[in-house]
Amino acid sequence: MALGFSTSAFAQDQAPSAGDVALARSLAAEGIQLADQGNCAAAIDKLQRAETLYHAPTILGRLGECQVATGKVVAGSENLQRVVRESLPAKPPKAFIDAQARAQKVLDSALGKVAKLRIHVDMPSGIKPIVKVDGESISLAALDVDRPADPGSHHVEASAPGYRAAATDTTLREGGTGAVTLKLEIDPGAGAVAPVPGAMSASEPPGQVGAVGTLPPAGAETKGSSKTMAYVLLGVGGAGLVVGSIFGVVALGKKTSLDNACGNDKNHCPLSAQGDIDSIHSAATGSTIGFVVGGLSAGVGAILLLTAKPATTGAAPEHPARASIQPFIGPRSLGLTGTF
Repeated sequence: MALGFSTSAFAQDQAPSAGDVALARSLAAEGIQLADQGNCAAAIDKLQRAETLYHAPTILGRLGECQVATGKVVAGSENLQRVVRESLPAKPPKAFIDAQARAQKVLDSALGKVAKLRIHVDMPSGIKPIVKVDGESISLAALDVDRPADPGSHHVEASAPGYRAAATDTTLREGGTGAVTLKLEIDPGAGAVAPVPGAMSASEPPGQVGAVGTLPPAGAETKGSSKTMAYVLLGVGGAGLVVGSIFGVVALGKKTSLDNACGNDKNHCPLSAQGDIDSIHSAATGSTIGFVVGGLSAGVGAILLLTAKPATTGAAPEHPARASIQPFIGPRSLGLTGTF
């Protein structure tokens, strides 16, 4: 069998290894032998594997021929078209020339067997269904046109979220034309599902899409949502200022006690005053942190409150978040409790 492997190679995405070429030659020989024996069903797998490993018109042509013989007329015709239209090298091997001539002959008889199937899905505007023919998904661009199909029986189905699946069976004769219509109906148990945004029909008012579900107008905001964070930040700011003030008062009280114990010379304080010194440092730090956090939070909250946009929906007004703050002072601790 002359496959032409050693004489010429066609352009491929990546040069096959010597092992791939050897395996392709072996698989192709087995596939062609099966095809010559009339067992195209078994030959297809061998030929597909060989073509994947190494492209040659001698392989692809026999693959297309077997596909047509087993009823896969559309796939087989496309493979035969590739062989017929492929440009051969300047000095092609005779096996390649013979393969093109054989492919053309088989193609001429196969094209008349290709059937056509027109699929229509009755559905609300904006819905994008999943349509399958014999379990294989097809593009929505193939709807409502005569789509090439193999002769024989076909199972067509369509589905979409929120809708009952629809399915039907049809049988096409060789070279014949058929049509099926599937209707998608709302599934009450699935709940309303909004169609794809931007796919509304010209007759639908803004804010509505398709036949089910509604979407708010562009730019709509939930009333009160833009002010909630402002009130929260203002509450945090107030809490921070209260905490800073409390720690500041404590620090001033400790400083008075320390002045009485140490006098004017702060470098000769008694050991008993070390607790007051540590307390002053802690209180001063707490006061500083409280004033910084409180000032920043209050400032940001005020900016958000002043720049908040008015609500644009008809939803019931929401009460702004309020802060509840209560300071506490213990024998050895002080702090703040509250909710925001």
